[in-house]
Amino acid sequence: MAKKILCTGAIVLVAAFFCVAACTLITPQWVYQVSIQGETLGLVEDLDEYITIVEGVQARAEAQWQCDLIMNEQTAAARVRMWSPRFSSPAVTAGIEDTATYKTKGWAIVINGEIAAIVDTEQTARDVLEEVKAHYINEKKNCSLLSVCLREDVSIKSIAVTPEVLKEKEEVFSMLVCGQAENKTYVVKRGDTLSGISRSQNVPLSALREANGLKGDIIQVGQVLNLQSSKALLHVETVEEVTVTETIPYAVKYKVNPDSSVRPDTVAVAGINGLRTVTYKVVRVNGQEIRRQRIKSTVTKEPQTKVVLTGIGYWPARPKGMFRFPVNGGRISSYFGVPRPGGRRHTGIDVPRPRGTPVYAAASGTVTTKSRSSSYGLYIIIQHSNGYSTRYAHLSSFADIRVGSTVVRGQIIGRVGNTGNSTGSHLHWEVRRYGEPVNPLNFFGN
Repeated sequence: MAKKILCTGAIVLVAAFFCVAACTLITPQWVYQVSIQGETLGLVEDLDEYITIVEGVQARAEAQWQCDLIMNEQTAAARVRMWSPRFSSPAVTAGIEDTATYKTKGWAIVINGEIAAIVDTEQTARDVLEEVKAHYINEKKNCSLLSVCLREDVSIKSIAVTPEVLKEKEEVFSMLVCGQAENKTYVVKRGDTLSGISRSQNVPLSALREANGLKGDIIQVGQVLNLQSSKALLHVETVEEVTVTETIPYAVKYKVNPDSSVRPDTVAVAGINGLRTVTYKVVRVNGQEIRRQRIKSTVTKEPQTKVVLTGIGYWPARPKGMFRFPVNGGRISSYFGVPRPGGRRHTGIDVPRPRGTPVYAAASGTVTTKSRSSSYGLYIIIQHSNGYSTRYAHLSSFADIRVGSTVVRGQIIGRVGNTGNSTGSHLHWEVRRYGEPVNPLNFFGN
């Protein structure tokens, strides 16, 4: 009996199984068809699986770009009935990953109306701008910061961008600070000064001297100067108070030595430099000084004047008149009266000497001219007695003398140079009487 019951039950179960299978084959199943931008990707069993796939793709993209993202494309899951559906979760995932593009909220650093860089957050943008300003703050003990600002018009604004354009903070800092250097040249024109060229070309004066091997500020018309201007995107202006100790150069006083023998200068009293404490207001742009103003100065040690008894000179021969020779040593390369181009004649003599050789006043007198011209370069004219005057041309620099000041015979008035219409370092010396050139060698023995 029991055996009969078991058989009957088994038959019922098998019949039920076949009934369910038959119903499944006959009745369609509810599933979800996933698409992106209207293009079908595949089937998933339910909405939870669809949401899990989409969220997974989004999470992996955000992990890659390290920011919040918004998918540009529209995905959808439509509920449909299908007989014997074939589910394809991997194909759906791959389809979304291959097709999806993203946008994110970026923060643009805008300089003078143009976007310079885009970063991930507003705080990152603010931090990098503060770091750029801090980069140029002088931390020396003798310096106190008064102000720091950006010369450009800078703002930060939010924009929607693709994550590929976002830059790291370190990259943006380097771009804003370093920029690029642009090399170019400048030809000196009449009336130019080194400081004026520095301002007009936006090149620090120290950099201009260094790029051209200049020790002072003397330049010549037609000279080609090397320039290097910064192409950095940001220029940080700092204003500082700087306190320094400076040397006060001693003055030199020249006296005529009553001894009329031929001999060099004699130091009667040695000069001693003084000291002063000076506070400057210094303006810098990207660390390069562009302007300074003295606001306080205190002398801590007074200088002692050097007293020099002037010599008479010893070349080309012992003077036989009122003049000593204006330089020591050398030779005459061009004599008085030698024909020059254009039918002119040489109005003086030329004495080649190395640049920087001292030039002495040939006789006591008053400085009437201290100037520059295209032909003479830097030159000085001294008026003497009895209608005589002397002219010293092509100088590299002037001594600390002024127009109207009195100089004594043998006093240093400048240095030999190559300024003006000159073919080499030399002194051009003229003697005139009532404006008419005379031969300087008339005042010397053979």
